[in-house]
Amino acid sequence: MVTIANVHDSKAAYLLMRVLKEMCSSVRNILADGGYRGELVDNIRKKFGYVIQVVISAYKEQ
Repeated sequence: MVTIANVHDSKAAYLLMRVLKEMCSSVRNILADGGYRGELVDNIRKKFGYVIQVVISAYKEQ
């Protein structure tokens, strides 16, 4: 899902989860970037049943 720059991931997350629930009922695990952390992850798990795994890149430019 792509949103305009001034919409934070945490705000768009609930819309995305509703769409996923309707379209892809077999999805249970979601990989996400650092915008999906903390309370948001817990709320989505409780409300939609999805497990969100936040992936932080270990890549560093030299």
